[in-house]
Amino acid sequence: MGLYSSILIKPDMPDGRYLSERALLYVPFFAMIVFASAIILLLPYDTVYVRDQAYLQMFLVTVVVCTAVFLLGTLHNVLLWMRGKGLVSTPEKRLLCFAGRALRLLFSRMLARALGVFVRDALYLSRLKGRSWSRWFMHIMILGGFVLMFVLDLVVTLSLDVLQYQPMIEESGWAKLWLRDVGFEVAGLMMLIGLSIAAIRRFILKPSIVRTELPDAASIIFLLAVVAGGFVLEGIGIAGTIPGHQENVEYSFLGYAVSVMLPASSGEFYDAAWLVHGIMSALLIAYIPFSKMFHMIASPIAIELDGIMAGKEALS
Repeated sequence: MGLYSSILIKPDMPDGRYLSERALLYVPFFAMIVFASAIILLLPYDTVYVRDQAYLQMFLVTVVVCTAVFLLGTLHNVLLWMRGKGLVSTPEKRLLCFAGRALRLLFSRMLARALGVFVRDALYLSRLKGRSWSRWFMHIMILGGFVLMFVLDLVVTLSLDVLQYQPMIEESGWAKLWLRDVGFEVAGLMMLIGLSIAAIRRFILKPSIVRTELPDAASIIFLLAVVAGGFVLEGIGIAGTIPGHQENVEYSFLGYAVSVMLPASSGEFYDAAWLVHGIMSALLIAYIPFSKMFHMIASPIAIELDGIMAGKEALS
């Protein structure tokens, strides 16, 4: 199939204009992927507990690949939304136009309203709460735990590998105890509660309104494995007295509970367990754009996006 096939370029659209729109979108986009990959690979990672550097490099390569998949999947979804209703211009052109409008929004009085809509509908899931409190609680535990874990991960990575913030590094530092230990435990516990409710609903109670398909079952099982694996990894670190898991271990309360069931010799498998958990977590990042979790956040945004795009003839 040639580059100028009608599948790629509409017959009524000049070839040069179509290609220039794609270049304006995809060149910066792939430059962003390269930039993000470089940051991931070049950070020092002096405070990572894993002792085998080969494991660390394997993990970083996996993170780079999964981050690229996440960004590509997100772009794919956004371009699908940009097809619009009754509009004839390319999705790339409308996305570029909308990106310009979004940048102007950041410096306008509408920013507070947009953030309010995002928090209310995408994070708090207010529409779902009005339909079913139990489903809302289940989803808010999963989504809230995930968002909290993501924010903590960004803060911890910045503090450790960029700022070298000592209270985050020292075993008795306040940031290490309350953010790295307690914070991640709370986030993981929230996800564990929500996922357990989801598993009970789909595999045991099986209400007639819930239709469990293979992707749904696989998603729940995979997420449970990632979250539970984090607590097991913490338990192995505490039982094996791995650096970073030797003092004030009670702050990692669920990991500590797991550690009392493990022998000290389990510490020999810490690096392997760390790698498995790290790769599973990276695969979870790659899976997000193709999961219901992504659409749970994105659907309210898409509704607002439709409102912004509707009737804007300048974009067509």
